[in-house]
Amino acid sequence: MSDKKSQKVPLGKRIAFAFGEVGDNTAMQTFSFLIFTFYFAIVGIPVLMISGGFIIWSLWNAINDPLIGYLSDRTKSRWGRRVPWMIGATIPLAIVMILLFTPPVGLNSTTINFVYFIIILMLFDTTYTAFNLNYNAVFSEMYVTMEARSSTGKVRIIFVMVALIFAFLLPTLIIENILGVIPDTDPPISDPNTLGQYQLTGIIAALIIVLTYSIFLKWGVNEPRYFSKDAETAMSFTKTLKNSLRNKSFQWFMIPALGTWIVINILPTLAPLFMTHALNIEDPILIGILLAVEFIVAALSTPLWEKIRVRKGARMAGLIGISVWIIPIIIFAFSVSIEMAFVVQILNGIGLGGGLYFYDQCIAEIIDEDEIIHGTRRSGIHYAVLNFLIRISTVINFFIIGIVFTTTDWYTYTPNPELNTILGLQILMGVYPAIVLVISLIGLYFYPIKGQRLAENRRKLTDLHEQKISKAGEEKPYK
Repeated sequence: MSDKKSQKVPLGKRIAFAFGEVGDNTAMQTFSFLIFTFYFAIVGIPVLMISGGFIIWSLWNAINDPLIGYLSDRTKSRWGRRVPWMIGATIPLAIVMILLFTPPVGLNSTTINFVYFIIILMLFDTTYTAFNLNYNAVFSEMYVTMEARSSTGKVRIIFVMVALIFAFLLPTLIIENILGVIPDTDPPISDPNTLGQYQLTGIIAALIIVLTYSIFLKWGVNEPRYFSKDAETAMSFTKTLKNSLRNKSFQWFMIPALGTWIVINILPTLAPLFMTHALNIEDPILIGILLAVEFIVAALSTPLWEKIRVRKGARMAGLIGISVWIIPIIIFAFSVSIEMAFVVQILNGIGLGGGLYFYDQCIAEIIDEDEIIHGTRRSGIHYAVLNFLIRISTVINFFIIGIVFTTTDWYTYTPNPELNTILGLQILMGVYPAIVLVISLIGLYFYPIKGQRLAENRRKLTDLHEQKISKAGEEKPYK
């Protein structure tokens, strides 16, 4: 197999594979959009306890994510390394999506609700990681040429947009008062229907996950046998982790990867609170639309970033994308009208698109180079470390949120925050992400896989895959 030759991917295979994006993004974005608002405003857990819960969660991630990645790389079965994990995670993840919104609020105990919150965070992370990590890993193994990754990636982007509609708009159609307070009541009156509406959202998300994952697993995935053979030569857990973390390319990449996810996660996390109190938007459907605009524009901008990647490389696409993102994200936080916020969200979406595009392309380049060096493709451990970084981004966000909310006396949710609290929300949504993006630019600038080094890696990788295919008796990397 030559990298210059076309790795033609049937359209049906690409569509079936992309169904995995719907379930994957429905799970994560529903979690990101609703989890903080639900436990802060509806359940009533103080912000410092929520922040502490996410710190405990991060300690669990430090063990859970790398371990799942390592075990996935070493799995041997008739279905390959990745498929058994994805099959095993589907139903448990769906159940957890329902349990996210069923805390024992009837007991009227903040402590019990807090313990439940920590347990459900860990269950979500374990089940989500077991699928997401292997879904991303098998993508880079089924589609080994840039052409195949690009053609399949375009279809995935379309399905990401469908998932974003499910994650951001569907909840706002179901949940009438997303903060649990009936509008225009003085004193504020709690809406008794809100809890049940959150729970219905969890049930619908669970059904979407089971349906889309089942389509993907039935028709969209078929692991190459020659990569499955790599399980026989996998390193020990500690050696695998050390080699990954010592990789200079990976080290520089982790800086913009962490920064990008800090910014991506802060928007849906604070959207209901920020848009209600800073932008004075009471209609939950408008909140969902305004939130979805950025992510949908990001998906639609993919062809632009692909053209830049072809001409300038993935690193340059990321540098341009992050640079474009910095100014609009500050302006959005201080928008003075809904119309202004919508326009700025379009610009934010273009920058976000560049940030997401470099992320996917660069991690594939790092995994390719690692395989050239060690002879074994270890996608699982790399995506495990990245999943851990994504969780760390959430912890950092909640640490900062905790500081801002406590310094502005918003320890527990009250429907009418003071002006200093609203300013704090604006800083969290604009100034803080802009600073993080500047730091991300520095890390990405020093990312070393580019130009001649990238071209040489592609040549070596092609030769290595030819050898693996020959040994495994295969002619193609997938059926």
